Amino acid sequence: MSSTNDDHLDAAGAARLLEAGAAARARADSAVDYRTLARMQFGIAGSMFIYLSAFLLLVGNQQQSAAPTGSTSGFSYSVVLLIPFLVLSQLVMGASARSRVLRTHRRLLVITLVALVPFGVVGVLNLLGVSYPWGINLLVAAAPATPLIWQGGMLARRAGPTPPRAPRTPLNRPARIMTGCLGLYFGLTGMLAAFSWFALAGLGLMLALVALLTLASSRWGLPSLGSDWRSPEWNGFAASFILLVTLAVVLARTDWNTPLAGVVGGVLVAAPLVVAAIRGARS
Repeated sequence: MSSTNDDHLDAAGAARLLEAGAAARARADSAVDYRTLARMQFGIAGSMFIYLSAFLLLVGNQQQSAAPTGSTSGFSYSVVLLIPFLVLSQLVMGASARSRVLRTHRRLLVITLVALVPFGVVGVLNLLGVSYPWGINLLVAAAPATPLIWQGGMLARRAGPTPPRAPRTPLNRPARIMTGCLGLYFGLTGMLAAFSWFALAGLGLMLALVALLTLASSRWGLPSLGSDWRSPEWNGFAASFILLVTLAVVLARTDWNTPLAGVVGGVLVAAPLVVAAIRGARS
């Protein structure tokens, strides 16, 4: 009889443990902002596609009839592409922490790394001087972005109903200042890229970025900024990111490689983030 009671107690205890585990998973699941995560994943996928395709257009050996080449080597403009992508990686760290993301899915990471193999193959072709149609660049850039888009779709499916729109609070002072400064930094990067001494200026811009990265753990750091940003600031960053990458391609691959084009382009690049900083103060 005692063994029967023990079995009954063990079964009941196991059932209670299962119920407690299910409740804990439900609480953890509800604490994750899947809607924000989905948008973040789509943004990372888009930025990766833009970055890789632009990089290959700058330095690749694509057929020149489809991709005209300016007078300057595209390698000198690679720093223009590297700066916003490094900034984005830091911003995403902060946004991920706000959305309670503790780790990256290993399967997604492996698939993305495998999808980067064509990028390495095209890099070898460039080193060997082999020409290829410029459209290959777009296909190669789309390969690693595709699993990220798929993951974003899965996260969007797990998101609950759209919550009521809460009143937007103003950005805090460090976030406003850093948002505006980031816009000016991007604009300055695009403007200086049109001048012949950009190689020296690019070194200074990279040193400024390294100094900014040392502030990562402070309230003035990029992760903190990414945590504070909401949709208007992210939209401004996306616009500045796209404009800066586009400006680099225009300067490297067209005859518009002039100081005037750089100044006008730099102003356009800076505008979205500067406007977002001003609007953030008035929210």
